[in-house]
Amino acid sequence: MRRRSTLLTLPGVLILAVLLTALGLTLWRQGGLAFSPGDLSDQSRDSGQISGFNSHAEFEGQCSMCHQPLTSVQADLCVGCHDSVGEQIAMRDSLHGILDDVMHCAECHSDHKGREFDLRLGHLSEFDHSKVGFSLIWHQVDYSMAPIECLGCHVSDDRFTVSMLLCSNCHASHDPEFAAVHQDDFGGECATCHDGLDSMARFDHARSGFLLEGSHQDIPCVDCHFGGQFQDLPGECVACHAEPAVHIGVFSVDCAECHNSNSWKPALFKEQTFDHNDERFSLVLHTKNYSGEAITCASCHVSGADEFQPASCSECHTQGDREFTTQHEAQLGMNCLECHDGVDRMRTFDHQNVFLLDGRHAELDCQACHVDQRYQNTPSECKDCHEEPEIHAGFFGDKCEYCHSTISWYPAHLVNHQFPIDHGDQGQLECQVCHVTTYSEYTCYECHEHRFDEVQDKHRDLNISAIQLAACTECHMDGLVHEIDEE
Repeated sequence: MRRRSTLLTLPGVLILAVLLTALGLTLWRQGGLAFSPGDLSDQSRDSGQISGFNSHAEFEGQCSMCHQPLTSVQADLCVGCHDSVGEQIAMRDSLHGILDDVMHCAECHSDHKGREFDLRLGHLSEFDHSKVGFSLIWHQVDYSMAPIECLGCHVSDDRFTVSMLLCSNCHASHDPEFAAVHQDDFGGECATCHDGLDSMARFDHARSGFLLEGSHQDIPCVDCHFGGQFQDLPGECVACHAEPAVHIGVFSVDCAECHNSNSWKPALFKEQTFDHNDERFSLVLHTKNYSGEAITCASCHVSGADEFQPASCSECHTQGDREFTTQHEAQLGMNCLECHDGVDRMRTFDHQNVFLLDGRHAELDCQACHVDQRYQNTPSECKDCHEEPEIHAGFFGDKCEYCHSTISWYPAHLVNHQFPIDHGDQGQLECQVCHVTTYSEYTCYECHEHRFDEVQDKHRDLNISAIQLAACTECHMDGLVHEIDEE
C-alpha cells in the first residue's frame, strides 16, 4: 500500500504555516541581523560621536548604513560618515591621504568580529608601515635588543600620531652627545629627513638641485639648513652671501658669473682669472675717497664693469687738490692710466732712469716730446725729434751724440778727432775728403799716391802689414811726414 506525504496532510500544512509565520516575525523584528556574520564592534571614538553614533554597534540592525548592494560602493558609505577621512583623501594629507587603495576600507577596518574588536588596531599586525613613509626594517628592536611595540612610538590619544620626542629619547640613550647636537642642528622633526631605511646615509645632495663642491663640501649642514628646514631652500648665492658693497649696482647678483665654489678669490671675469691688483691698476691706495667714504666699483665704473671713466679720477682728485689737478690735466691730459698704476709709482719717478733730461732738454715742456699725452713707448732717438741737417744727410748716420750735445746743437764737437782738419795747408777740409763712404771710416789714398802698392813700396822697410798700413793716423797723427818715413 502506497504511503502518503505528511506535508500534504492538514497537520503538516498547519505546522509549516506556523514555522513560516514565526520566521517572518523573527526577520521582521531583527531586520538584517538574522543574516549578520557576527556582532559589530562597540569600541567608541575618544573624540566623540560620528553622524550621531558612538560606535558601529549602535546601528547594528541598520545594515543599509554600510551595505547597499548594486546601488552604492561600500567605501563611499564609510566616507559619508567618516568625513574627516574623506577630507584626508581629498587633500592627500595625513594617514589616509598617502595610502594606496585607500578606498578598500574593509582591508584594514573589517567588522562583525565581536563587541571588543577595535576597528583601528585589529589589522595592525598586517599593516605595511612603509606605506606611511617610514619603514620598520631598522626599528624591530631597541638598543637593548627588546622588541619595539607599536605603542612604543604611537602613544598619543589617537594612537597614530608619533611623538618625535620618543625618537630623541631612544637615540639619546645610545649616544646622548650626538643626539643633542643633531637635534640642535636640525630640530626635532625626525621624519622630515629619515624614512627608517637610513636613506640619509646614501643621500646625494646633487639630486636636490644644489651640487656641493669646492668649499661648500666643508660647510656643516646646519649652516644652510638652520632650524631644521630642508624643503624649499633658496639656491641663489645672495641667499647666503650678502652682495659686497664694493660692487653693488655694477655686477649682477649672479655671483657665479665671476666666482666659484672652490674659492671666492681670485674672481673669474670674462672666464679669466681676475684680481684688480694684478691688472693695470691696483686698489691698494684707493680704498677710501677724500671724504673717508669707501670707494666702490661703481665709483669708477659708472657705466658697468666693462667700462672705466677717466673723468671719475678727476672728479675725485679735484676734491683733494683742485689747483694741482687742473694744472696736471692741462699739462699731461686726462688719460691717467697712461702713467698711474694705483701704487703711486710716479711719486718716485726719475726721468733719468728712462731718458736723461739735461742741457736744453731740461728746459722743454713735457708736451714737446709727449705729443697728445703719449708716454708709453715714446721714441728716444735724436732723429725722432731732430731732422738730419742737409749738409751731412745720409753720410754721418743717426748717432748725433757723436758730434752734438744737449747743451747746444752748434758748434758740433768731433769726438776724439785729433787729426788736423786743415791738413796740407789747404784750409779746413770737408769731412767727405777723408771720410769718403761713412763717418766711422777714413782713407788717405784719395790724396796720397792714390795706389795702395805705391804706398806699400814706400813703407816696405818698416815691416808694416797691409792692415796697419791703412791706419795712417796711427803714425801720422799730426798729418805730417816724418824723417823715419823718408828712410
